[in-house]
Amino acid sequence: MSQTQPLRKSSGWHQRLLRLLPWHRRLALVASIGVLSWALSGMLHPLMTALQPQPATPMPPQTPQLLEGLQAPRDVLQAAGIAQVQALRLIVLDGEAWYQVRLAGQLTPRYWNARSGAAADLSERHAEQLAAHFLGSTEALKAGITLNQFGAEYAYINRLLPVVQVNTARDDGLRVYVDLFQDRLGTLVDDRKALFSSAFLNLHSFAWLDGTGSFRPLLMLLLLAAVLLTVLMGISLFVARRQARTTLRRLHGIGGVGLAILSLGFASSACWHVLHKHTAQPAPAGFTPALDVSALTTAPNGSWLEAHETLQRVSLLQLDGKPIWRLQGQRFGKLPTLRYVDALGQPLDDIAPLRYAEQRFAHYARQLGLAEPKTITLQTQFDHEYGFVMKRLPVLKAHYADDQRSSLYIDPLDGALSAHITQPDRLEGFSFAYLHKWAFLNDWSKTGKDVLLTLAALAHLLLVAGGLWLYRQSRR
Repeated sequence: MSQTQPLRKSSGWHQRLLRLLPWHRRLALVASIGVLSWALSGMLHPLMTALQPQPATPMPPQTPQLLEGLQAPRDVLQAAGIAQVQALRLIVLDGEAWYQVRLAGQLTPRYWNARSGAAADLSERHAEQLAAHFLGSTEALKAGITLNQFGAEYAYINRLLPVVQVNTARDDGLRVYVDLFQDRLGTLVDDRKALFSSAFLNLHSFAWLDGTGSFRPLLMLLLLAAVLLTVLMGISLFVARRQARTTLRRLHGIGGVGLAILSLGFASSACWHVLHKHTAQPAPAGFTPALDVSALTTAPNGSWLEAHETLQRVSLLQLDGKPIWRLQGQRFGKLPTLRYVDALGQPLDDIAPLRYAEQRFAHYARQLGLAEPKTITLQTQFDHEYGFVMKRLPVLKAHYADDQRSSLYIDPLDGALSAHITQPDRLEGFSFAYLHKWAFLNDWSKTGKDVLLTLAALAHLLLVAGGLWLYRQSRR
């Protein structure tokens, strides 16, 4: 009797696990919807990145500014009836110096000749010149619509808004998206990329359910939960029934167990990602300066230059509630320079850049309930926390001593909040990067990583196809 008792216990344990089989099959039907959609789009993603149109250069133009014979911004703008601006900078278009102005409530900048004071509608010409610069081309270009929100073609991953779409006459329908206010490249999109992006967003992120509120993340979470339970039940059934009745069932079981770690990694990190995004704290209101034109009585001029210096960027900022000039250039053609001067062109004290950073960070910290930052640094490269998807560089980084170990990243050019990172963001980002995107292979080979991810997605497709075939056979 004592010899048979363990056998009965083992047999009962196996039988209880085998009762999961009907539930495994039912949940697998639900899970297969998500797996098919995500695996197909997962195979598409490396192809998208490999075929992504590339610019001739991603860097903005570095045109030396023209500083001779300019009128004061006050005189030019007051003559046009403008008392306040949100931004103003000096630019060069077609060999002429222009004041580019951003006004409240307007997506498109305004332009005045800095010498004659004459207004001109140059937004399309400016956009076309920027596109030509990024393409390294002299081909015919035509500025199109201005976008102030993200969509299927110009998605959130591009970060910059507003942007102007510039169209080429190429057979592939290439479009260039440019930021006129800072001369930055948003992205390049051709017909193939637009098709792939639409397919990826609809299959992987269920973008076709945008506008349904919480239904989209809820559906994704239900499908992901079905995937996780199906995998766990499949492992249990494989342990309980080592000898399946047919070769296909044995192969399905072996394949499922072989892919189990990958499946659990993909699905669990995706669950966390969806939950984290859906419960994320709303972004604080952006900083919008109000710069009084009456203070701009002096035009930028050659006396502002240091010895052997040329300026590539001359723009207004707000410090201590007043307009100041930010001067960025080079000495001897290669040594970068960055200086702050007051409205009259007089140099500000050495801590003016730090005060500017503190005031911009304070705007966002107040809304987020943060105290004074522990440190403020200039970040000039992307890293594991502030990745390339953030777009903006260089940025100012402030680290805070709150419970969430918050970090804020601000674009010094316009005071925009580029990123707000907390400890939960870091943990979720680490999970998604390593379990979902296999960032541990980044230092090995991008092509190799893409091939392995594609093979993993294909293996999941084959596993689901085999499972659906077995289910169909069992229903006969």
